[in-house]
Amino acid sequence: MHVTLLRRARAIFVATPDGAKIATVLAVTSLALATAWLVHATGGVRFAMLHLMYVPVVLSALAFGVPGGLLAGIGGGLLLGPLMPQDTSTGELQGTLNWIYRLTFFTLIGALVGIGAQHLRRHLREMQWLYEHHPDNGLLNLAGLIKRLDRMMRGPKPPDVVLSITQLNNLLEIQNTFGSAFGMRVLSQVLERAQRLAPPGAWLALVQPDRLACVFPSAAAAQLTRERIEAAREESYVVDGLPIHVEASIGVAQAPEHAKSADELLQKASIAMHWAASGRSRISRYDSANDRTSRDNLVLLGGLPDAIERGELQVWHQAKMSLASREVTGTEALLRWNHPQRGVVLPSHFIPQAEETTLINAVMQAMVACAFADAAAWRAAGYPMRVAVNLSVRNLMDRMLTDVLERNAQRHGLEPSEIDLEVTESAVMADPDHCAALISQLRDRGFGVAIDDFGVGHSSLAYLQKLRVSALKIDQAFVRTLATDTSNQKIVRSILQLAQSLGLETVAEGVEDDASLVLLREWGCDYAQGYGVHRPAPSHELLQFVARRRAIARDAINRPDR
Repeated sequence: MHVTLLRRARAIFVATPDGAKIATVLAVTSLALATAWLVHATGGVRFAMLHLMYVPVVLSALAFGVPGGLLAGIGGGLLLGPLMPQDTSTGELQGTLNWIYRLTFFTLIGALVGIGAQHLRRHLREMQWLYEHHPDNGLLNLAGLIKRLDRMMRGPKPPDVVLSITQLNNLLEIQNTFGSAFGMRVLSQVLERAQRLAPPGAWLALVQPDRLACVFPSAAAAQLTRERIEAAREESYVVDGLPIHVEASIGVAQAPEHAKSADELLQKASIAMHWAASGRSRISRYDSANDRTSRDNLVLLGGLPDAIERGELQVWHQAKMSLASREVTGTEALLRWNHPQRGVVLPSHFIPQAEETTLINAVMQAMVACAFADAAAWRAAGYPMRVAVNLSVRNLMDRMLTDVLERNAQRHGLEPSEIDLEVTESAVMADPDHCAALISQLRDRGFGVAIDDFGVGHSSLAYLQKLRVSALKIDQAFVRTLATDTSNQKIVRSILQLAQSLGLETVAEGVEDDASLVLLREWGCDYAQGYGVHRPAPSHELLQFVARRRAIARDAINRPDR
């Protein structure tokens, strides 16, 4: 029994850090000896000072569990045992049963406190493990990943670390279709395959229910895994006899190249993952050029509400030219932020962030008010032109959209027929049925509606026929090199033929040269827009541009033939 006790005490002692072990042993020993001295100095064991011996016994039990409590109880009992007088003033010795009972109580208290301490310590270890791991599969969770990454990167010589974040894009859809239990079995197979593909030295973490992280010890190990993933990408998972395809988007970041801390590395890998999930590629490496969550952009977003209140958001316009008459008949309103410190800020620096929040609705309202006011001013000056305003996904879901448009049109004396609303294919396809009903409502009230960036989205011809749009805007990716790219020529001609068969007007974006204008006019395109026609400018500069063109056209008509 004594041998077992000593072995258990040694095991606990070894598991404790060296500094803490030495300090605890010295403290317990010093307290026990001090208590024995105090008992002797105050008259012996017949007085209450002997109960102070419970302090080192309890401390030892708390520090080292049952073995520590038992050993301290025995030691304390012996210190106050046969050699300690009953009364030092008379030299009376204590009875044998007296000190044996006391030793027994000390030992019992040490054992009981030790049992409680061991249970508490075990519970705390379990709680700590649960804080850092998933109970279902034992993988690290987000807290565990950050802690382990932080430990790696805080070393005296931080190693190269590659972190990948994998988003399981359709796992939620699988769960909604087949149930959560089925989804968990799919996830289990995904994790098993990931562990099989990961090279030695790599470790996994499940940072969200549908997001898996993997830490690689080197760039070479990460590249090896990427090759394995590419080789296995088309393999389905068979769950309950059903073949299931799991679509994944992977973002990769590397330390210290991209990040100096665990939090920053996780952030950069997540940004790359979102970039991959947006459809650019299956696996994306972090690139600061694609980082839409930079500190500067987020600071801009924070100042946007005050900027709207102060009227700092302005509208510039890019002219649309009729290819039949060669006159400017309309514009597209483009937002600019006249920032007091940064000057003119382009929308790419704050609109993507605003689109993730309800702020985009306030931005849209400010833009509509400015654009409609400009259109009213042009008409008053004798240059009536249609004005087009872009709408985001959140704008389309805003129940106040139609009221905002009609209220601003009435305020500035505009007819809905003088206003075009531009929406992208991706925005429409986010909720096709809702958008179809909304577009129909807007058309009934007289507004024009155009599908923007047509040709690069994913709308089907069936939905295009269902949508009551009035125009298609051909994406500039097909138009910019139209004069020299025969493939793009075929695509543009096909889109024009499709639009003509559906009775829709067409606008070519990104026109850069006269040769493209000639081709578009020849193929029956209605309008052209781009730097080859007009660069975006404030309202008064646009008006000057239109006035100059009309003056030149009048001079050409009135000039006598030579």
